[in-house]
Amino acid sequence: MDSAHELMRAYLNNVTRDPEHAELDLQALPEELRDFGGSLLDFTRSVKETMELAKAIARGNLDVPLPPRNNEIAAPLKSLHASLKHLTWQTQQVSKGDYHQRVDFMGDFSKSFNDMTEQLSQQRNALLKEIESRQMENRQLLQNRNLYEILAGQIEQWIIVVDADTAEWLFASREVNGDVMDPDCVRLLHQWLERQTAAMRDRPEVGTAEVELPENGCSRYYSVTIHPMRWLERNTLAFVLTDVSSERERLNNLQNIANHDTLTQLYNRRYGMHTLQEWLDAGKEFILCFSDIDNLKAVNDRYGHLKGDRYIINIANTLRDFSPDAIACRIGGDEFMLLAQGWPAEAARERMELLRKHIAAHSLEPGALYEHSISYGLIPVGAGNTLTASELLSSADERMYEYKRLYKRRNKLR
Repeated sequence: MDSAHELMRAYLNNVTRDPEHAELDLQALPEELRDFGGSLLDFTRSVKETMELAKAIARGNLDVPLPPRNNEIAAPLKSLHASLKHLTWQTQQVSKGDYHQRVDFMGDFSKSFNDMTEQLSQQRNALLKEIESRQMENRQLLQNRNLYEILAGQIEQWIIVVDADTAEWLFASREVNGDVMDPDCVRLLHQWLERQTAAMRDRPEVGTAEVELPENGCSRYYSVTIHPMRWLERNTLAFVLTDVSSERERLNNLQNIANHDTLTQLYNRRYGMHTLQEWLDAGKEFILCFSDIDNLKAVNDRYGHLKGDRYIINIANTLRDFSPDAIACRIGGDEFMLLAQGWPAEAARERMELLRKHIAAHSLEPGALYEHSISYGLIPVGAGNTLTASELLSSADERMYEYKRLYKRRNKLR
């Protein structure tokens, strides 16, 4: 009997310390203890199965095979295993967005889990409201943008929006391409916008500028305001171009009227004196020629002012041919001034003599009623000139009268 007790004691020690090697030979027990030994083996097997399940759960392995139904020792662990499996499924549902999941079987963990899902549900609802609000704003912005584009296409101003960093075109109220516009105009406009974009970079204030663009062989003039703004989440510049060609044309016409003599269409005294002073201030080298129509008063008195006006116009047309770059001005009733750069004094005199002879040739035409002639005085003006405009005119006037006296003397000697 004592040896049987030792076998079972050794077996129980191995079960608790080294269960893998725990063995009990029922045949080595007395017959009256064999049933007890069998029950002990069943109990040990149930304990081992329960321990294996506990280890698997501790490792997070919920896919482990469960002990058989007759293992009542493992029943609490199997119940825990079922709860953990269900909790895993609930967690997966939460990860998919189902925040209605609740746990009511795990004490403090249940409260924390339920609080978490409630917070997630509230955050999702708030996010959905924010998304809906943003979508509505975007729809309104899109509607406003469409309306703006429609309105922008109806107004006279030309609106172009470009990226403030790259000068990329983001919007244009008018189609801009080589099919509907002069290709040179398209190219020059792009270049001009790129330069203006670079100049306006990092400047918050509204800018102003003017641009001239070719169109059908003519020039169009635009007054431009440049507005820094946000557009489609980008820093942009809105160029608003207003066509001021008509105003410019009217201004040019007024300027032309202000600068030109009505009868001859030569420059007038105001423009001539202004140019003379500019050239003197700039230290330019040029020739100044003061001319006078001979016998204009006699023509007016004898043949009338219409003939006199025709006489003046003929002289003016001839003086205009002195040089394409010359400034020809009528500064009085019968007085003219020529300003020309790049002419040596002697070459200028030869040119004036040629023009004078051309004018005199009118006297030989059939039906000529009077002699056509001019007198002139020419002086060169150097870069080191110290005389004033009035002094130069007086000097040229003196030379003109000297020429007139010599001309009359030559005619008397003939």
